[in-house]
Amino acid sequence: MAWTSPPLPISKHDKVIPGYHFVCAVLAIAEPRGVSVHKLLRGTGIFDDAITPNLRVSGKQLIALIGNVQSYCKAKDASFLIGKHLANALLNREFSSIKDAGSLNQVIRLVSTQRWLCLPLVSFARYEVNENSLWVARDAMGCSKIWPFVMQISLSMLVAFAKASSKTRLPFHFGMTASRPRNIEDFETYLGLRLNFNAPFMSLMLPKGSVLAPIERGNVGGEAQHGSLVEPQTFPQIDLRIDTQTSSDATLSILDKVRLLTAHNLHASLPDAAAEFSMSAATFKRKLKEHEYSYRALTEEVRREQAIVLLAMKKLNNEQSASQMAFSDLTNFRRAVKRLTGHTPSELRAL
Repeated sequence: MAWTSPPLPISKHDKVIPGYHFVCAVLAIAEPRGVSVHKLLRGTGIFDDAITPNLRVSGKQLIALIGNVQSYCKAKDASFLIGKHLANALLNREFSSIKDAGSLNQVIRLVSTQRWLCLPLVSFARYEVNENSLWVARDAMGCSKIWPFVMQISLSMLVAFAKASSKTRLPFHFGMTASRPRNIEDFETYLGLRLNFNAPFMSLMLPKGSVLAPIERGNVGGEAQHGSLVEPQTFPQIDLRIDTQTSSDATLSILDKVRLLTAHNLHASLPDAAAEFSMSAATFKRKLKEHEYSYRALTEEVRREQAIVLLAMKKLNNEQSASQMAFSDLTNFRRAVKRLTGHTPSELRAL
């Protein structure tokens, strides 16, 4: 199959995501539960005769597909099952080296470099918080209402990867923005017991020691209570290339890059950001609207995230936090924190 490098960074409409395993995982879970392929693919622009190893889809198509699953598949654990099935497929082929990784940090690097294959709708911002590593989840494509469902798929898959790499149960802590669900048993079965609901953002956290420690080898690849994670199957080889040139933008969506720009220059205006994309301000605004975001919403999301990490988690004082958030005036800093989080800096430190 001929390959054409996509525009970088990747937008919601670019059909560049290797979608074969993702689509197959959705079909494998939803079909046995009474949802027809016709219903699942309705409105997605994905046709059943096109579901081959060379399938390329856009973020918009995946969002439509997942929206159909959420609407038609009534199994409360469908999202977790899709994530586990996706991990199973990848571990048997493209991600088989995870089972030989020397540390969880190596697993994380592999997942990061192949994020379009396994995490096409999600990106993570990593923070070092005291003795822990924190990954805050971010919507990479404008998932809107299906964002919690997308995160359940993603977290289930990541836990399955971790189980495949080590015989030791890793002490994951998960933050969920939603209230405690009725089907809490499903969350505990697939993610574990360390769950924090009504959290300020979707996240996962691990002690730094667990991330860097050598992985213990043993009977990995699944646990008795859930059955074998990695089954003896064969999967076709997938072409994983997103860009033939070496570029960090190859792993970024448009929303990812805007957040990155904002994090490095908190006072960048919309025209400044538009110039980074070689767009006019009006075109840039339209592009973000297609992704269900505005420039202000993205910048405030990043600043809110920083305020919570610095004040509520790291417990830094006002001067330290203001400096890291590029505020020269403490009064403006306090006002901004209150507006972004609903709490004063002192209240955040007390949480």
